[in-house]
Amino acid sequence: MNRNFFIRIILFVCSVTGLSGAAFSQSSSGIKTQRILLEAKLSETGPIIRDGLEWRIFPLDTQNTENIEELAYATGGSKAFDIQPGEYVVHAAYGHAGVVKKISIGNEAVREEINLNAGGLKLLANATGNVRIPARMLRFNVYEQAIRDNGSRKLLARNIKAGEVTTLPVGTYHVVSTFGKLNATVRADLRVQPGKLTEANLEHRAAILTFRLVRTSGGDAVADTAWSILTVDGEVIKESNSTFPTMVLSEGNYTAIAKHNEIVYSQDFKVRSGYNKDVEVLTPN
Repeated sequence: MNRNFFIRIILFVCSVTGLSGAAFSQSSSGIKTQRILLEAKLSETGPIIRDGLEWRIFPLDTQNTENIEELAYATGGSKAFDIQPGEYVVHAAYGHAGVVKKISIGNEAVREEINLNAGGLKLLANATGNVRIPARMLRFNVYEQAIRDNGSRKLLARNIKAGEVTTLPVGTYHVVSTFGKLNATVRADLRVQPGKLTEANLEHRAAILTFRLVRTSGGDAVADTAWSILTVDGEVIKESNSTFPTMVLSEGNYTAIAKHNEIVYSQDFKVRSGYNKDVEVLTPN
């Protein structure tokens, strides 16, 4: 297959992924069509995928690599298409895995089975000590393992929810788990194998903290308070105008600064992984 045509097919698919469509029947007066049945597996020995696939068919025209025409599109599991004899390119996509394959249709019906050579990745995370983290506070990003010349990695899947299964081509990936919205992150390199589900439970060294400006220990929070949370290096990592802001911080030492009625109060505190707590800043008597 012409390499430029192959690249154009991939770029075209990337630009239209997510559009809806239905199975296709190509008919023209006096021209016979043949049925092609398309099926896909995650591995050579795996079962046929029953749902969640995207199918696209393109006429094979190596002379025209600029204007790619999509001939047919369908979603679901196995799909049948009635198409005139000739040469075509099929693109099968399942999650973040996809395969492009050349097919030939002659004078007989065709059954084409495509091996996606992919697997699943299921991600979870706890804090140290097997402390459960609420799923709504977790997000995962998946990157290529290879580091580019500028020191970054290519992002493949963004904001994956805890427990969600993501389909990826076979390979090793760099996973970043974020707990909360600030500095609590953990990284791991994980291997996806053909037709298998890789499950990983990452460990965060962080905790959930709630801040309160109080006149007495255990007292009610003082309203109209502005907060700044600083690292030991003096870097401000969070500001808030909430009366009692809640946030996730990675393990370490910090300073909480509370401002009320133009008066500034401060309190040093330490975050221990898995120990969720309130941090009180006391006003002078």
